[in-house]
Amino acid sequence: MKGNGFSFNLLNFVLGVAFCVWIADGSSLFTDDWGFYLYLCVAVVIHELGHVVMGKSFGCFIKEMQVFFLAFVSYKPKRVAGGSSWRDIKWSLGVLPLGGVTVFKSRATFDAAEVDGMAAGNWNIGVDAAKSPYIEDKPAWQRLLISAAGVLANLATFLLLYVVLPHLPFEWYDFLRPLAVLSLLLAVLNILPVYPLDGGSIVFALYEMITGKSPSPAFTKACSWIGFAFIVLFFWVFPEWLNGILRSVFSLFF
Repeated sequence: MKGNGFSFNLLNFVLGVAFCVWIADGSSLFTDDWGFYLYLCVAVVIHELGHVVMGKSFGCFIKEMQVFFLAFVSYKPKRVAGGSSWRDIKWSLGVLPLGGVTVFKSRATFDAAEVDGMAAGNWNIGVDAAKSPYIEDKPAWQRLLISAAGVLANLATFLLLYVVLPHLPFEWYDFLRPLAVLSLLLAVLNILPVYPLDGGSIVFALYEMITGKSPSPAFTKACSWIGFAFIVLFFWVFPEWLNGILRSVFSLFF
């Protein structure tokens, strides 16, 4: 297979660093505390692994798990005969610390030739959702759980630390508390019912479960653009709205 091993994208790295330097000037979204980004990276890894593990449990073929955006370094394990399906996943790290993404194979983008030893016809499973590797072939309740898995992983991390932290020595409390805070932060932000956030995907899955109909591709695409505009306004232009929500949530626990 092409693309095995490590790869480095210098252009993405330069663009990402330049963008961070530009937007960090006077912005409350970024900080010069590098420790913050390490904690955020761990919280995002936990979130995306939630999607990966849940997707794998339902037989989905996962193309890539990316932490942060504008990926500059990636690793693709070499496919071996009889090897784990986890070796099909490309693991990527980006420059922009604004979340992550898990890329599932779909009928629109799937290339069976990428899979060693698999003929194209073997992947055209049809109506057998249990055997199909395509995310859109899975029933709505499974896609709902896949979408919610990242939020659930972050919530589980937060609740575990919230219960354990008061019983730990101060140095461990001080070391792990930022991870608890950021885990709750990611859970709250991603559950917002805005597509393409996880909350938006959950709403689409619930709609399909109730009506028996899935949203049209055109409607989904329109929602993605509207959601992107909303995210830009909500996170960058009017961050006081977001700060108000976060303060209300965190006041319940801290």
